Amino acid sequence: MKKLWLICAASVLVLGCTEAVQAPALHDFGVGNAPPPANALQPSASAEIKVSAPKWLNDNRIRYRLLYDQPTRVRFYNLDQWIAPPPELLKLHFTSGRLDPHDSLVIQLLNFEQQFDAPGSASVLLRFSADVFATGSKNKRESREFALRSGKVSPDAQGAVRGFAELAEQASQQIQAWLRSLTKP
Repeated sequence: MKKLWLICAASVLVLGCTEAVQAPALHDFGVGNAPPPANALQPSASAEIKVSAPKWLNDNRIRYRLLYDQPTRVRFYNLDQWIAPPPELLKLHFTSGRLDPHDSLVIQLLNFEQQFDAPGSASVLLRFSADVFATGSKNKRESREFALRSGKVSPDAQGAVRGFAELAEQASQQIQAWLRSLTKP
């Protein structure tokens, strides 16, 4: 009986000393919530969109950087993550009716992070390059680099998520305008 009490007491101590591990909240851009823009190009059955990123940007962590303190150090939110890596989220966003190129589009994600220029002051940065290829061809028609920065967002993971959702929509609109300018004679 004494042994049983010791085991119970040890169990209570062990359980009392451990913290409950909270699963991270998963986020996306709200894909599918907004209708495609009325000025979208007509979809082409053979056009495709590819989105890639360097290995270090190809995971589901939400990144941030304190530009005012150790600006070379990349940090991550522990209790918030993307539901998929940013290249997958952007591809899903672009192919959900928001972007319909007549030619194939290859997007290389270059930067995707929240940046703090001072304590309590944050914005998000989305930088990528885009190459347009004639459908079914390896001949590059045009290339362009895009750098989008949000206005001030709340200095937390929720601000980062909202900021990136807005920048993804801005990216769709800017790419669409660029593609339209390429089709004009």
